Amino acid sequence: MSFVDFKGIVKKVNHKPKGITEVVLEVPTKEVGSGIQNLAEMIDKDVQAQLESEVVQFNVQVNAHTDRPIINYTVGSDGIVKVADPEPEQLEANLGLPEEKPKIEEKPKEIERKIVDSFITEDMAPILDGFPVYITEMAKRRIEGESYQRIANDYVMYEENLIDLINEYRKEVAPYAQAWWDWKQDQEAEAEPMEKQAPRVPLDEADNPEPSTEDEKEDENKDEDEHGAA
Repeated sequence: MSFVDFKGIVKKVNHKPKGITEVVLEVPTKEVGSGIQNLAEMIDKDVQAQLESEVVQFNVQVNAHTDRPIINYTVGSDGIVKVADPEPEQLEANLGLPEEKPKIEEKPKEIERKIVDSFITEDMAPILDGFPVYITEMAKRRIEGESYQRIANDYVMYEENLIDLINEYRKEVAPYAQAWWDWKQDQEAEAEPMEKQAPRVPLDEADNPEPSTEDEKEDENKDEDEHGAA
């Protein structure tokens, strides 16, 4: 039985006669590595495959006039992400004031899946409305390597439904994860200058500091006095 694991790009999906769908993958040679022989042995053989995107795609609502997002996020010093208070113009609209509602557009965004997964596994992701209270636990188990089938069996649900649920959850928390990731990057950038400060003086040197000019002059005067007394 042959096995090969790699990351690549889906280049084509072609529907062919007799209910056949052809999937074309482009894979860097270094990804296949020594598994090229195993891959060659699979030609014209039945195989089982699972493809999972390395990015999470989501939509962001923006004001069509200002191109600014309708929903913003704030990150506390503990890394907890919350939805920010509405901006003044949005607040006026919510209060029912005679303000023309902005035209809203949806802009597609994407974020690396590993960022979203880190956000979830570090217990920073919120439990959003419309998802079961144990959604974060389900997602964490999958991210940490458990199979969809095993997790689905534990929660008495179909595997296909579990896959859709976890993917939808990733998509919904993606804006939170982006805000959290930006905050983490800023924290690391602020910490770098502190790490680049002058190196500490070794203890042995600190205990025996070099004599100052004044100390040297005092020693010279002391020597002269001793010679004069002699």
